[in-house]
Amino acid sequence: MIAVNLGPDVRDSKLAKWRTGQAGDSYTPLMTLPSSASSDRRLQLLNVYEAKTDLLLSALALVYLITYSAQMIIYRPDESWYTWATLFGYFLWLLFVADLAFRIALSPDRWRFIRTHLLDVVTVVVPQLRALRALRAFNSDGILSKKRGAVTGKAIVSAVMTTALVVWVGSLMVLGAERGAAGAEINTFGEAVWWSFETITTVGYGDFVPVTAMGRFIATIIMLVGISVLGVVSAGVAATLIKQTNVPPGPPPIDEVLKELAELKAMVADLKRELLGSGGTAT
Repeated sequence: MIAVNLGPDVRDSKLAKWRTGQAGDSYTPLMTLPSSASSDRRLQLLNVYEAKTDLLLSALALVYLITYSAQMIIYRPDESWYTWATLFGYFLWLLFVADLAFRIALSPDRWRFIRTHLLDVVTVVVPQLRALRALRAFNSDGILSKKRGAVTGKAIVSAVMTTALVVWVGSLMVLGAERGAAGAEINTFGEAVWWSFETITTVGYGDFVPVTAMGRFIATIIMLVGISVLGVVSAGVAATLIKQTNVPPGPPPIDEVLKELAELKAMVADLKRELLGSGGTAT
């Protein structure tokens, strides 16, 4: 059992925010909660558990990415370190399974939780994709999140970092899926990286094509990420240009208005004198 020791003011404030769906950056509301002691207790446990484990799990995901990278780039399946790295990967997968199952069990709205944590679900359901778990390091509570000062919160910078990570992870995963397959065209890490850049930019020269089902599934994910990142970057550039060129509207300064009004009055007076002068001459 996890001990929960939240002060009454903090606890009531957090629960109120969760019920109204107006929580801050550190809390994502799962549903409009009923006023029941059971739901409140489960919500408290979930908050405390995630606060204590998010940093650790994101760090473990990065460690796994390092070991997995070594396995794919330095391919030595007959050596002992490779076997230990493989066992470490299975251990982490079992840890991720237990973590996801525990959080789902504590969640007041389980289906909503699953829909809002698709990355965790996918990396558990499809163990071959568990390297993508390293993306946890960039979420709101991850070890490299903007809240911890490791990266900035700019959308374009985040998109570039996400793209680089997806290219790296995608290269490793497609190499692992294609290596040794009949008729495989991607057999080295260099070929895998080139193929990932082609795919995420949606260029697709066709010089390297995955032949396995898993390789094609990975290609689909990378293409979707590439389209999404392109949209984020385009929106960021457009917003920057609009911000630089647009002058915020506002009422004109009163002094300028009075000055223009005085000039108009002077012009009217001059016209009146000219009309009167022309009339007097004619008479």
